[in-house]
Amino acid sequence: MTKNSTILRVAWADPFKRLIRKATLSYKGLFGVMNWQQYLMVNLGSPIMQMLCFTLVANYVYGYTDLSKWLIGNALVMTYFNAVFGVGSQLSAERNSGTLKLLIASPSDRIGIFLPRAILHIFDGLFAVILGFVVGAIFLGFTLPLVTWPAFLLALLVASFSAMAFGLIISCLGLLSRDLNLILNIASMSMLGLTGANFPIERMPVWLQTISHAMPLTRSIELCRALQAGEVLSAHMNLLYGEVLVGMALMFVGVLLFSFMEKIAVKRGALEMF
Repeated sequence: MTKNSTILRVAWADPFKRLIRKATLSYKGLFGVMNWQQYLMVNLGSPIMQMLCFTLVANYVYGYTDLSKWLIGNALVMTYFNAVFGVGSQLSAERNSGTLKLLIASPSDRIGIFLPRAILHIFDGLFAVILGFVVGAIFLGFTLPLVTWPAFLLALLVASFSAMAFGLIISCLGLLSRDLNLILNIASMSMLGLTGANFPIERMPVWLQTISHAMPLTRSIELCRALQAGEVLSAHMNLLYGEVLVGMALMFVGVLLFSFMEKIAVKRGALEMF
């Protein structure tokens, strides 16, 4: 019985260890050339300054005395730095370094390729958002009841997952164009403008509202604002479940898109479609 239990634990632990190892190597490949000072300035400094800027601009435009609504929205949107510029540029980086052909030729399944590339970015994005709230508490008087933090952290984790799944699609689309920066900037600006972080969704045209509700982070921003206002998570589980479904759908589309492009690449003998 003890031997069987040990074998079972090893069988469960080995895939998890491989997943963490792949995620760590992928993350180091992106940020390994930076020291910790450069990492803080590039990966955290710029998003936090943007968060403070847009929060103050929104407060000035709408004339609110409480900055919490806009601070929450812009803090959650910080995850797009990891999603768009981290996960979203990885396949193009593989192509530029000449390793994309090895990636396609590998016997690894596509989930095994995509998931490790996003998993550490999920937690990195979560860390950036929490740090943004700390900065907001210091400089803008942001407060959050201690009893709300467990539900708040769960909502933040789901938001980060959804954003990274969006990054997987962007990564695939990067193989369709010579100008990756155009795709990255369109994606980042859409998350800033269409998720409700800086502009009320109800004031948008109906067709833009439809796009907004299909975007990642839209429901998470609404949920976190409700939690900060003192409402309980159980009253807004539809928002949490909706964000999870959006993230899973985006990840499925990303894997499906990569599989389709892989087949086209094999037929054409090319690793890009532009």
